[in-house]
Amino acid sequence: MSLLKNSLANLKGHKLRVFVALLWIIIGITSVILVSSIGNGFQKEIKKSVNNVNPNKTTISFESADNTGLTDDMSIFLKPFNAKDLEELSFVEGVERIAPSRDGFNLDSVYSSQASFDKKTTYVDVGPVKKDSKINLICGRDFSLDDEKRKVILLTLQSTSEIFENPEDALGHGININGTIFEIIGVLDDSQQNQAGGFFGGYQDMQFTTSLVPKKAFDTLMSQNSYSNEIYQLDLVSSKGYNVNEVANNVIAKLYEMHPGINGSYTTPDPTEQTAYLESINSNVNKYVSIITVVAMFVGGIGVMNIMYVSVMERQREIGIRRAIGAKPRSILFQFLVEAVFITVCGGILGTIIGFAATNYVSKYIGFEAIPSLNSLFYAIVATILTGVVFGLIPAFKASKLDPIKAIYK
Repeated sequence: MSLLKNSLANLKGHKLRVFVALLWIIIGITSVILVSSIGNGFQKEIKKSVNNVNPNKTTISFESADNTGLTDDMSIFLKPFNAKDLEELSFVEGVERIAPSRDGFNLDSVYSSQASFDKKTTYVDVGPVKKDSKINLICGRDFSLDDEKRKVILLTLQSTSEIFENPEDALGHGININGTIFEIIGVLDDSQQNQAGGFFGGYQDMQFTTSLVPKKAFDTLMSQNSYSNEIYQLDLVSSKGYNVNEVANNVIAKLYEMHPGINGSYTTPDPTEQTAYLESINSNVNKYVSIITVVAMFVGGIGVMNIMYVSVMERQREIGIRRAIGAKPRSILFQFLVEAVFITVCGGILGTIIGFAATNYVSKYIGFEAIPSLNSLFYAIVATILTGVVFGLIPAFKASKLDPIKAIYK
């Protein structure tokens, strides 16, 4: 008990030094909490994306053999897909739906078209609003239940600025998208990502800033879509009970029949590749969190060790006197070790509180929720104790080994 009192009394007499040491630990622990929480949120998004992968869905694309996109006589561009193919391909056994992809994006995720108002035009990407869509408005209102059957739109700021001088001027006006008039009820903030799909890209879910419309209005737009002759990729959905890979291979075989002698090959991605890719990201996240934790606590520990070294140098006379009157080296070592651990524990508590507060703040700006967890708290506790013991032990050991005579008269 006296050892703890002596340690606290000494720390109270060196407030600035203690504050600097605390600052090092607070920064380290805050970094541990923040990074591990972001890692937890990131991993949750990865798992969500893996779970959202439609096992009955894939794409079919074409790779030219000579990478030029030309036939053998070099006279015309290859056309591996055309609109006439779709009707015949839809009768392949196991095909529930097959349609062109638009520039590699999922046909179900976004509709791209020119839009016009009062002789001014812009290009819009439109997606259906979903329950988990994150909507940030500059002006106007969000969708209501009455809007489900109406043709209304939340237009992006970028598209709005190309037609109207001010965002507020757009409200209440009708914008023409492929012959359909949509009333603008709000303007979206482009600086915050408004999600039409999930967090991760790929043909299952796309995330980018899109204008949003009710689901029924979006389906109407898609049904009116007229495909150009230039089709570069197909989206395929297999019927229930059919293996999507087998159905895709049958569709590819049919394409070869309809395009005999084409200079290239039709391909479909391995559905396990995306899952494996996301799982590798998950593994890397854990690795990076661990590395950052070690670096942050190492830097904090070096700060504590330097402060304790200064304390040992300043208190050599005190240490020599205590040794001369019978204090054992072990008691000297324990005192300095207790001081180091006390500083790191206090810094760990403050760093944990600040870390959790910073996590809530950062979640507003990173596009997904950073999730503090017991793991985060565990990392913080373990890192705090280890830092105090490991980096406090070196200066404490040095203090316990000082020669009492030299320490007194130095």
